[in-house]
Amino acid sequence: MGFILRNPVDNLRLFFAYTGRMWNLPASGVCDYTVRCKGCGENIPAPVQTMPDTWIVADCPLCGARRRYLPPDIFRGRLSYRLGKKPVRSQREAPPWA
Repeated sequence: MGFILRNPVDNLRLFFAYTGRMWNLPASGVCDYTVRCKGCGENIPAPVQTMPDTWIVADCPLCGARRRYLPPDIFRGRLSYRLGKKPVRSQREAPPWA
C-alpha cells in the first residue's frame, strides 16, 4: 500500500514538507543597497558592498544616466521590474541563417 500515518496532521505536514522548490517563483528582487535613478525614477542596485560614508557614482542600466548619490539616497528596497525584462523578439539579433 502506501505510507499512511495515523494522525491526519502528519499527512498534511508531509504534503508541505518538500514543496519549497516546486513553486517556480521569481526572485524577490530585494537589494541591500538600492538607489532611485534621478533620470528615469526607477530603483537600481547601488554599486557598493557596504554603506558608504561619502557620495557614490552609479550608472543606470535603463536610461544610461551617470549620477552622484549621497548616503541618505541609498536604501534597502525592491529593484525595478524593468531590470528583469527580456528584450522583445524584434530587438534581438537576427539568426545567422536569416
